[in-house]
Amino acid sequence: MKEKKTADFVGSIIGNIIAIAIVNTALFWRQWTRGVVLETWVNILWAANLSLLVQIFGNLLLAFYRPPRFYALMRALFAAAGLLSVIVFYIVFPLDFSLLVGEWLNTLVRVLLFVSMGATLITASVFLVRFLVGGHGTEDTAA
Repeated sequence: MKEKKTADFVGSIIGNIIAIAIVNTALFWRQWTRGVVLETWVNILWAANLSLLVQIFGNLLLAFYRPPRFYALMRALFAAAGLLSVIVFYIVFPLDFSLLVGEWLNTLVRVLLFVSMGATLITASVFLVRFLVGGHGTEDTAA
C-alpha cells in the first residue's frame, strides 16, 4: 500500500467533524426517523464523541508527524477508542427497527456490532504490537 499523505489525514479530520455534527444532532431529527432513534441516544454520545475527538486530534498530529512507531501508536489508540464506542453502543443500543421493518434488523445490527468489536480488538492488538516492536510493518497498512 502507498504511504498516506497529509491530505488523507486532513480528509479524515473533516469526515470526523461531520460525524460529530451528525451524531450530536440525531435527536433533533428523531421525529423523521419513525421511532428508530430512541431517547437513549444521549447515553452513547460521550463514547462516540470521545472516539471521534481522539481521531481528530490524532489525525491532526499525523498530518505533520508520522514516524512508523508513532503512527502505530495512534492507530492503536484510534482502535481502542472506537472499540469503547462500539461497546457502549452495543450495551445501550439506542435504535429500534422493530416498528419499521421488524425485530430481525435489531438482531442483525447487534450481531454486526459484535463482529465489529472483534475486528476492532484485533486491529488494536496488531497496532499495539507494531508500536511495541518499533512500528515495523506500518508502512504497508491500509486505511
